[in-house]
Amino acid sequence: MFNKSKLCLAIVGFAAATGAAHAKDTLKIGIIESISGPAAAYGESHRMGTQLAVDLINQAGGFNGKPIEFVAEDDRSDPAAGINAAKKLLTQQKVDAIVGSSASLVTIAFTRENERYKVPVVNGMAGSPTITEQGYKYTWRINMTDAQLDTKAVEYFIENKQIKSFAFLVENSDYGKPPTQAAGERAKELGATVTAYEEYNRGETDFKAQLSKIKETNPQVLFVHGYYTEGSIIARQVKELGLDVTLVVNMGQGVPKFAELAGDAANGAVFPTTWLPGLDNEISKNFEKAYKEKYGSEPGAFEAGTYDAIFTVLEAAKRGGGATPKQIQEGLKQIEGYEILMGKISFDEKQQNSGEVRLATFKEGKIVPFN
Repeated sequence: MFNKSKLCLAIVGFAAATGAAHAKDTLKIGIIESISGPAAAYGESHRMGTQLAVDLINQAGGFNGKPIEFVAEDDRSDPAAGINAAKKLLTQQKVDAIVGSSASLVTIAFTRENERYKVPVVNGMAGSPTITEQGYKYTWRINMTDAQLDTKAVEYFIENKQIKSFAFLVENSDYGKPPTQAAGERAKELGATVTAYEEYNRGETDFKAQLSKIKETNPQVLFVHGYYTEGSIIARQVKELGLDVTLVVNMGQGVPKFAELAGDAANGAVFPTTWLPGLDNEISKNFEKAYKEKYGSEPGAFEAGTYDAIFTVLEAAKRGGGATPKQIQEGLKQIEGYEILMGKISFDEKQQNSGEVRLATFKEGKIVPFN
């Protein structure tokens, strides 16, 4: 597991090597990530993606000929800790922009601090629609919302697999409910039936009561939206109860940790995603190559999203004419068409990016395209 103290020491050493003074043309990025807590697997992906992006940028000359600096804070997968992390980065470290967090509820909580201090935050991982529904001018997201992802998955199954009935089992929170409610409404619009909509609380481990109710309604697809911690248990219990359904999970569960915890029950589970390995375009090939050279493993959508977020901040600074928060904010307004791993950026009036949704599935513990 990632050692936060080593990161802090690395940052101090990096600052000493590049000059302690934070010059106006030096780009300093704050990173908020869930290194500990229930979303730690996401935080690890976040760290690896941001570190790779920073390394590549600095190897290529940094910004204005100077290495970009970064300071990372652990939000512990907790909204209150996330707020404190943001305050520290904004008031003590005086960062020019923030990237993160991987956790939706944390991001919802701390973005009010960015608004207060007029420092932009660029999110490449968290999926709750609420993040960009708050009306904040300094909150930008390049990742698609979970509502967009879940809805596209439902549309695919109806239009391409002739699925007529869906059941939902979702975390009872702002993370689980808005996306699946939107997807359920879209299913009905397309003529399908929502046979059941059950909820659970984070931290629960027994879902057999909800699953038994769902089984009685005989759906063709069961859509589970939550964290991989509960979702992997649900997958096992679906198998134990003999539910004859196609299991669909949200993008947040489309990670190796889900397959590790769910075991054989993960096989065949489908999820929507913004990126996956093996895409036939130059930017993806270069990213995969660099990632494998650095870490010796294959990246996924979460590493890609946070990698994209760092490069988006850099491009915004270039287009805005400098590294101050105001210049980065202006640059983000001008970044239409900039190509990242998730496609060309196109922000709407809420500063929410659109993008292409792809479907993937688990096969013998590996993530592969779903057809």
